[in-house]
Amino acid sequence: MTTRIGSIAAILAATALTVAAQGEKRDLLTEVIAAKQTVSLGDPIVVSVRVTNHTSEAAVASRSATAFDCFEVTSPDGERLRYIGFDGQVAANPVEVRPFSAVTIAEALDLTDKYLFQKPGRYSIRFSGKWTGLSDSPAIVIEVTPGRLSEFDDIAASLLPVCLDGWHLAKDGRAEVTPFGRSRVPGFVLHLCRNHMRGEAVLLWFTKEEAKLDPKQQPRGKVEYLGQARGLFVYASVGENTPPLWPTATQDISRVLQITKQQ
Repeated sequence: MTTRIGSIAAILAATALTVAAQGEKRDLLTEVIAAKQTVSLGDPIVVSVRVTNHTSEAAVASRSATAFDCFEVTSPDGERLRYIGFDGQVAANPVEVRPFSAVTIAEALDLTDKYLFQKPGRYSIRFSGKWTGLSDSPAIVIEVTPGRLSEFDDIAASLLPVCLDGWHLAKDGRAEVTPFGRSRVPGFVLHLCRNHMRGEAVLLWFTKEEAKLDPKQQPRGKVEYLGQARGLFVYASVGENTPPLWPTATQDISRVLQITKQQ
């Protein structure tokens, strides 16, 4: 059965119950498996997470355990990469792990959707079982060879310096996007956020073509066209409680991305 629950706090609360029920004994061992040991900078870094039950009793794991910041990724400089992945809502998705058997709880997971790999070198990656009732996995090493950041990651890297203390950057998705009240077009979306629930966020769409106003769409918020940057059209929606906290948000974003508005 799949049960809808809230954001990361709800995930942690739900999985903590599993840990308590198991008396803090983590019988489910985890393993991270890389699709490729060597990748070029800017290419996907694809992994799977497998859970093995080494006991004679059935256990329960959750496929939602990999939804958020569940990996420890260490850069070639020895620094832990900041999480910039999904921070919305997920569904609890328990799966039985039978005695002396294994289950894959995440398959073809692209770590570049969660973390920003900005330079070549050797990266250490392990799954962190904290709050999930699962063990920490052994670390694996991925060699990232010279290449070029993806368009999405290049934008994300440029925005990190303007992200205020207490705020975080999150990549929301790519392929086709729909700025509020506008047409669906190819592109990607990310946001800078302090607290979504309190309207403390700036949502940004980057599109490969103009997203025209669509009278059939009921906008969920006000959207401003900021202009163009790096061949992309840029749209922003500022949360209602953001201006008192960050009054120059769109100006700072426009400056760091060198957005220009055609006359």
